[in-house]
Amino acid sequence: MKKKNHRKIIIAFIVLVIILALSFPRLGQWLVAEDDIVKSDIIVVLMGSVPDRILQAVDLYQEGEADKIVVVNSHRVAYDELLGRDVEIPGDAQLSKTAANSLGIPNEDIIILEGDAKSTQDEALAVREFLRSNDEIDSMILVTSKYHSARAKKIFTRALDSLNRDIGILSSPTKYDSFNAKYWWRNREDAKRVITEYMKLVNFYVREQFEL
Repeated sequence: MKKKNHRKIIIAFIVLVIILALSFPRLGQWLVAEDDIVKSDIIVVLMGSVPDRILQAVDLYQEGEADKIVVVNSHRVAYDELLGRDVEIPGDAQLSKTAANSLGIPNEDIIILEGDAKSTQDEALAVREFLRSNDEIDSMILVTSKYHSARAKKIFTRALDSLNRDIGILSSPTKYDSFNAKYWWRNREDAKRVITEYMKLVNFYVREQFEL
């Protein structure tokens, strides 16, 4: 009996190793959600990495895929203390707007939402509140980094489910992102991103989705 159990454990272990070996190269690719883009109402740019994400948004805008770019103010640790010392610096949202302006996007087509966002979840909630009072909007293009795109789309889809209308969400990860989804393990930063992103995906399925 013990020998049979031991054999089953060995077989299960071998099967697990084979599954992991076959899945390993695809782990980076599974993090990337990229849709075919059609004309939408707004482009939502997630904060966290300014140059590569705003460049993608500007390209989409200039290609006529949407008429407005939306960003959410992100949280800045100890910023109130800085203001208390009469020092003011731009955050990611303002930097994104400045870059977009410099690339030819007019002020009136860039919307900055208040939010003090600390996470993608906070950004999704801020956008949801914006959509509640703008019921003419029913489609968006979501711009973020490649490795972040699948989880970001899941979060936004879940958050916007509570609206009284369907919102089409298309994912357009920035092509200016250096993340190598196919050979992610060859670069230390890419490997860290993959590991961290899967940890955050577990958190989304276990806890975060129920808070949206």
